[in-house]
Amino acid sequence: MKKRNVILSGLFLVGVVFVGSSLYASEDIESYIKGNHMKAIHAMGIEVKDQKLENMATITDENGKKWVFNEFTKSTNLIETMREKYEEDVAGPFISVQDEIMQKYAKPGDSIPTILLDETLKEGYFAFIRQDGEALSFKIKYDNGSWEYELEK
Repeated sequence: MKKRNVILSGLFLVGVVFVGSSLYASEDIESYIKGNHMKAIHAMGIEVKDQKLENMATITDENGKKWVFNEFTKSTNLIETMREKYEEDVAGPFISVQDEIMQKYAKPGDSIPTILLDETLKEGYFAFIRQDGEALSFKIKYDNGSWEYELEK
């Protein structure tokens, strides 16, 4: 595989927030994105071996706990699974909490957010990496009809 320096710029719509990004990579884009997801998972305080990160894939941390991985921009299957699994509306408030976090904290240049939820799909993390390398990790939990979040320091 040929290595090339690539500069990509783009905007994607997140709720009503526009998040711009620039990518400077000497390798392929998938490796760059996976690296950001691995950094975000590490920022959540979760250590995982280099596992394949595919949407709706179950990854196991060093303590044997299983997590469902999702990339924020590809969370349709996660939301549909929530709708199928629960009679109560878990998915609607989940969409809202993601929007609330992004509205309040997202800045141009942030990575695509990483979502890790436990197997019940009612608790986990939402995280992204700033352009300067700072990680923002939010503990999220569904309780009594809504999702709550807390920025972890």
